[in-house]
Amino acid sequence: MLKLKTALVAFGAAIVLAATAGYGPAAQAGGDWPTDEECKTVAKDADTIVKGWCAAINRKGGNCLACHQATISPWPEGFPPGGNIAPPLVAMAARFPDRAALRAQVWDATVVNPTTSMPPFGRHKLVSEEDIDNIVDWLLSI
Repeated sequence: MLKLKTALVAFGAAIVLAATAGYGPAAQAGGDWPTDEECKTVAKDADTIVKGWCAAINRKGGNCLACHQATISPWPEGFPPGGNIAPPLVAMAARFPDRAALRAQVWDATVVNPTTSMPPFGRHKLVSEEDIDNIVDWLLSI
């Protein structure tokens, strides 16, 4: 039964991913998302969505793309693809119409799913409050 449930979840995620491929927010004026290295200088003056992207890709911070695949356009050239351990980050505003619910998920996903592999970023202070808010802004933009 667990294998069937896992297969159905993966199939549903693939359908959502395929349906939304190529659609995403325009990043910066140049149309490119900053790399992790560029985030060190760009993010200081960026809007909350770009700051959220920078927090999400930071390997010492959120590192969201280690587990999740995100549908953003354009995908940064030379940037490694997202992971496939966790659900894809697509249609987030439709999946989480309540911002507080999405923030709570990022803060501590174990509240909803005690067996999740997602770290409780807020509860364990792995990511700052400001970065969590910025990540949520970024997620709601994709």
